Amino acid sequence: MRTGKDLIGLAIVDVRDGKKLGNADELVISPDDGKLLGFIMKSGGLFSSEEVIVEIEDVRSIGTDAITVDGDEVAHTLEASAEAFREARAGGRSLVGRKVVTQGGTLSGQVSDVVINEEQRRVTALLIGGGMLEQSDALPADRIVSVGPDLIVIRDGDASDDAIGPFAAS
Repeated sequence: MRTGKDLIGLAIVDVRDGKKLGNADELVISPDDGKLLGFIMKSGGLFSSEEVIVEIEDVRSIGTDAITVDGDEVAHTLEASAEAFREARAGGRSLVGRKVVTQGGTLSGQVSDVVINEEQRRVTALLIGGGMLEQSDALPADRIVSVGPDLIVIRDGDASDDAIGPFAAS
């Protein structure tokens, strides 16, 4: 398992010809179920701002040092991407930075990163806290009740409670 920050910056490589397509600049995660939907990278050159999408279905592997794909045609514009990808992107760029509140109304902190299972390609935990001098606490993703545009709501109780909610492993 790796954090989202570990994946940002990884090279995206076409294994058919060994060409580096770019670097993962952003992760897109479904707020509905925590699935990793893909990566966004900048295309063109140093001053280009065109965003190019690589959807998770087109990813061969998420390795230690690179994300591999089969062919450069997998990189395309946001308009050409799957509807779920576009909706997740429109709904908020990242889980990181969102405040977390319990169903009982207690503020638990702010998401500093996400933990991703590369094989399942989904979020398994949120790291809460993580300021410069503060230790991050791992919050199992199955405690998430809802992800809204402003807040992430989690169940009250501890991690040993029965899993419910949209991020519960299926």
